[in-house]
Amino acid sequence: MNIGFQLFQLQRIDTDLDIVQRRINEIDNLIKNDTKVINAQNNLDKAEILLLSNNNEFDAISNDIQTKKIKISQSESSLYNGSVTNPKELQDLQMEISSIKKSIEKLEGILLEVMIHVDQSEKHLEIQKERLINAKSKFATLVSLLHGEKNTLLESIKGLNSKKIIMIAQIREENLNQYETLRNLKNGLAVTKIQENACGACGSSLTASQRQEARSATNLFICPSCRRIVYGSS
Repeated sequence: MNIGFQLFQLQRIDTDLDIVQRRINEIDNLIKNDTKVINAQNNLDKAEILLLSNNNEFDAISNDIQTKKIKISQSESSLYNGSVTNPKELQDLQMEISSIKKSIEKLEGILLEVMIHVDQSEKHLEIQKERLINAKSKFATLVSLLHGEKNTLLESIKGLNSKKIIMIAQIREENLNQYETLRNLKNGLAVTKIQENACGACGSSLTASQRQEARSATNLFICPSCRRIVYGSS
């Protein structure tokens, strides 16, 4: 049998194996890293942090208001229970109470805004939770389909490997070693075919005598340009 044809057939099998394996690798990466689920989880995490921040701000302002109200109660008690009789001190208490009330009024306005933010954050959080649930559901469906495709590809690999074993058994060891060396050097493509009177890999034109050499049944023709094996059908 034509040695160039044998190696060309082996190359076709190996190319198919490479394509199938690359797709299996892609499937494995897709299963491990679903960007939509990851993004949805990140958005949910951010929404939880935002809500926590708003709640903490609400609690801090509420506590500040409550502390100030207690202070007003204590000052009013001192103002009206007769424990303070000095006019200057009474005036200072009244001014302090007035100042604290104004501060409380301002804080209550801020608190109202924060309450709105809390409400918005809670709604945003619920939306992000729903989006994560939907993303995980869609991903689960995708994973099921990808596993099915992967199983089909694995069966394909078995069939291709069976063909490869049969083909390798027909090829001399020195030719097989030469093929494997070129495969490693040429990014997986060791053997190509003449296409339009040129090397099918690099496109370099071949003379009539070179094309005739490529059709030899006993010798291998090496492309002068890319150094790959070139097979020419009779």
